Amino acid sequence: MMINTVLGEVSPQDLGTTYIHEHLYVSPDELARYYDYTLDVPSKSIEEAKLFKAAGGRTIVDMTPLAYGRNPEALRFISQHAGINVLCITGFHKDLWLPRWFDNLSDEEISCELTREIEDGIGFSKVKPAAVKIGTSLGKVTEREKRAIRIATPVALRHHLPIITHCDKGTMGLEQLDLLEAQGMDLSHVCLSHTDLTLDSAYMKSLMSRGAFLSFDHVGRDLAARDANRVRILKDLITSGFGDQICLAGDMGKKNYFKSYGGAPGLDYILTDLKEYLLDEIGEEDYWKMLIDNPRNVLDWS
Repeated sequence: MMINTVLGEVSPQDLGTTYIHEHLYVSPDELARYYDYTLDVPSKSIEEAKLFKAAGGRTIVDMTPLAYGRNPEALRFISQHAGINVLCITGFHKDLWLPRWFDNLSDEEISCELTREIEDGIGFSKVKPAAVKIGTSLGKVTEREKRAIRIATPVALRHHLPIITHCDKGTMGLEQLDLLEAQGMDLSHVCLSHTDLTLDSAYMKSLMSRGAFLSFDHVGRDLAARDANRVRILKDLITSGFGDQICLAGDMGKKNYFKSYGGAPGLDYILTDLKEYLLDEIGEEDYWKMLIDNPRNVLDWS
């Protein structure tokens, strides 16, 4: 099975070092309120992506969905000029960011829209998505979110696309798995994002014990302490036998995380400083598994 990138299909083996949950171009409707989360200068993203590539990076999954400022044409431009694979997605964020038309269309009409994006492509260049996104709110799953999950899951299944989720502040992971499983989703092609925000190893283990992957994606937020808490948690998860189900990423969709905007730690952090911290605690094989093998296993249905 080939993997869709914004520039066309590649072999799963060509994905290489992969961040499963990032943002290279984001332009939400409410620019004033979400200015810090707006990454709408392609040259800045190219500069940042080149740092990632220089550190050994090869592939970034851009998790910007419908109605959150997704721009496949910008992603193509970034991919071409940075020389990396960029994957885009279809699907939905949490309730706050569901499209304006969500309540006005039937389930079948929304399903057809997602199917059209997958089969015919998105935008002028007909970019085909590599994954489907669903999201839930902080500490709850709203009725609209349940509806979005009910609609999106069968579409993902029919097209053998993984589902990568937004768990607000890391919450509602078990509830997401229940809803996805109820729709027949293969949980070995589900990746729950942001659960490391809870700093709760037992909770993360309970999610992976169901067969799902985790996007461990909030490293780089405690630079003064060298990410000590998250390094400790990763060591615990790996020594507990869950090293095959963790994808390491940064979810750095904010200006003050990009070096190109004058922020830190930058997209190269995981492959430079964090690598140094982690290799004091875990083996190199386990480190690379989180960046190469596990993301590929999420994305490659075959």
